Amino acid sequence: MHLQPSSRQCELIALARRLACERFAPRAEGHDRAASFPFDDYADLRTEGLLDLCVPERYGGLGADYETYCLVAEQLAQGNASTALTFNMHCLTMLMMGPIADNMPMSAAARERHEKLRTAKYREVVEDGAFYGQPHSEPVEEGETDTRLGVGGRRFGTTARKVDGGYVVNGRKFFVSLAGCAPYYATPAIRLGPEPWIERTLYLQVPKDAPGVSFPGEWDPMGMRGTVSRDMSQEDVFVPDDAEVLPPGCSGRCTTPFPTSS
Repeated sequence: MHLQPSSRQCELIALARRLACERFAPRAEGHDRAASFPFDDYADLRTEGLLDLCVPERYGGLGADYETYCLVAEQLAQGNASTALTFNMHCLTMLMMGPIADNMPMSAAARERHEKLRTAKYREVVEDGAFYGQPHSEPVEEGETDTRLGVGGRRFGTTARKVDGGYVVNGRKFFVSLAGCAPYYATPAIRLGPEPWIERTLYLQVPKDAPGVSFPGEWDPMGMRGTVSRDMSQEDVFVPDDAEVLPPGCSGRCTTPFPTSS
């Protein structure tokens, strides 16, 4: 049993520590006071290749596993906790598309299609510096009956209606870190229909500038203002079929056995 980091992990830890101390920390107070998203930190993450941290090597990424991600995030948080928290959303989306999906049961056709879709999404991260928010949390309205239960009693208030070529998404998320700041949001939803709920769970790539997407509300918690965790409203947002981050049904199946953001 080896409790010491590997040589590769030590290299990544040292890189993250240098960024945290030399770049993130001097800017952290300013971002917190202004409630401004740390785009400059993300520019550094991109320059140093850390946006690719959890992208598998065969797609041009660094291929870090969950343990390595945690070791890197621990160091980034020493410089700016808001940067580390939002980086969590992006990295876990990369892991869900990659090793988590690889370990899930799915048909050969679904796996082949997922391979094609994630190759394109990973390419945007590696070549264009794209990154993801991960809006999971949803409010429960007073007096509303809870008829949409999922794993652990989790609600699915965000719905997706299947249409030609994709889905029409409606719903509201809250505590959405990177609100209005990330190019994409890996968004859980449930497709309307009579089938068992788990078969109807979706995980969709919603662009921040898609028609019908907005980020209302306020966000002012001391020390974490830089996460910019406002609400996310989706009103008749069209999302194409190829925006599926996971194959239909996988989102519901992976919620319990694997670590995800919330």
